[in-house]
Amino acid sequence: MTVFLATFVGLLCLSAPIIVALGGCSLAYAIFSGNMPVTTLIQTIFGGLATFPLLAIPLFMLAGNLMNEGGITQDLIRFARLLLGHIRGGLGYATILACAIFAAISGAAVATAVAISMVMIPAMKKAGYDEDVAGALTCTAACMGPIIPPSIPFIIYGVTANVSIGALFMGGVFPGLLLGAALMIYMYFLAIRRKYPRDAKAPLKDILIAAGKALPALFMPVLILGGILSGMFTPTEAAGVACVYSTFVGVIVYRKLNFRNLPDVLLKAGLESGMVMMLIAMSEPFAWIVAVDQIPQMLIEWLTALTTSPWIILLFINIFLLLLGIPMETAPALVIVTPVLAPIAAHLGIDPVHMGIVICLNLVLGLITPPVGAVLFAVCGITGMSLDRLSRAIWPPFLVSLAVLAIVTYVPWLSTFLPRLFMGR
Repeated sequence: MTVFLATFVGLLCLSAPIIVALGGCSLAYAIFSGNMPVTTLIQTIFGGLATFPLLAIPLFMLAGNLMNEGGITQDLIRFARLLLGHIRGGLGYATILACAIFAAISGAAVATAVAISMVMIPAMKKAGYDEDVAGALTCTAACMGPIIPPSIPFIIYGVTANVSIGALFMGGVFPGLLLGAALMIYMYFLAIRRKYPRDAKAPLKDILIAAGKALPALFMPVLILGGILSGMFTPTEAAGVACVYSTFVGVIVYRKLNFRNLPDVLLKAGLESGMVMMLIAMSEPFAWIVAVDQIPQMLIEWLTALTTSPWIILLFINIFLLLLGIPMETAPALVIVTPVLAPIAAHLGIDPVHMGIVICLNLVLGLITPPVGAVLFAVCGITGMSLDRLSRAIWPPFLVSLAVLAIVTYVPWLSTFLPRLFMGR
């Protein structure tokens, strides 16, 4: 175990890719411990990918890329702006609403931030909003991407912890909406204090026309969740249906998806999927070693020696995950901590769906924490804003997000009500 941990930490300190660190420490364990033959290591790597639910990851990534390339972003943003732009600070509300809708299509924070920031940040800046405020708001609102279903992190957690992915999807609805509502409240007071402008109120006819154009995109989350809840298909099959629907909308409805841009869409989705799937594959022997050497049990004994209160332990877990999310992105952090934290949650009697929501929300917030937040880099790259300026502006909405995290952590009902209502969990 000393060799295992030393190899893992050493490779990370050498700036090795997380995939290399996971595979390298597992190989070192297999060579030096004698408890894991190299053949078992290889079988574990390949066996980790041979699960039906993991097919949902490349399929949802492909569906999100198809919808984005199909031209939905402009229509979604126009609908959100016409609906909310007449309120003081309305462009901020429109940004949050657009992020929420796009999140229900892409399932990824970075994709949401890129798609929305390209249009909304220049529009907010032109209307008189502070650029750093617009950038920080977009970054934080993009964090709804992995929380509002469908969600790639939920799939990874569900497969790793053996938890229903459909239940995780349903459990993420209220926390995601709560984050959006909290950001709107923050934007309301900020807009009043800084006297941000408002658009002229759009005629009802224009709003209805915009809603009609955005309807094909708005229907996709309904199709996915409705199919899962009705029992028509599993989450993995829902991802396949989403790909077919995205192709139909892009080709027939929006008419922006064709054979010329399809290879780029497939290549982008393939590269994104390959990185995630390799990460999951290399995490399997890591999880096997963690379980065999009873690391979760040792942590449970250590934590219960400090306190027996689940609430205090959840506080420790939150602090640990927030610190972990600063240097590490969501997916690699998730495959590392889930094998350790899932048994702890089971020992404490914490609902596994609730624990999954807390872990994912924690790690997603790491995407907007300086200095290495992926969402921060994406928005800086699009807007040309300096990372230093955006990092200073991100703290107020980030603190709002921490308040939401605290509520989600200590009010389990938000994560468990819908799964119990619709799925009997």
